[in-house]
Amino acid sequence: MHILTRAEEEYLFKTLKANALKECDPIVKEFVECTHGKLVAVLWSCRDKHKAMNKCLMALTTQADMDRLRIQYLNDLAEGNVDHAKLQKEQKEKEEELKRRSKSAGPGVH
Repeated sequence: MHILTRAEEEYLFKTLKANALKECDPIVKEFVECTHGKLVAVLWSCRDKHKAMNKCLMALTTQADMDRLRIQYLNDLAEGNVDHAKLQKEQKEKEEELKRRSKSAGPGVH
């Protein structure tokens, strides 16, 4: 039996989050577009888009989704299908992609 390390748990959580962001990308983009040129007005003028974005992200980041990802990872690990160097490289690439997205989304949106 393999117990996941903190780094592996973090990797799986970030993978889950990245997958959710990818699936919800059109909804996230609508919210981001709504926020352009607004400061405080975002609170009421983009409320519906913000709720839709959160609903989408929450639906794809449940505990059940995390558990499925853990099981898949442990199965891959048991079968020798986990390349730790590749995991580290993928993690770094995903982090860089998220940083690029947050920079391109504009100020105040992270």
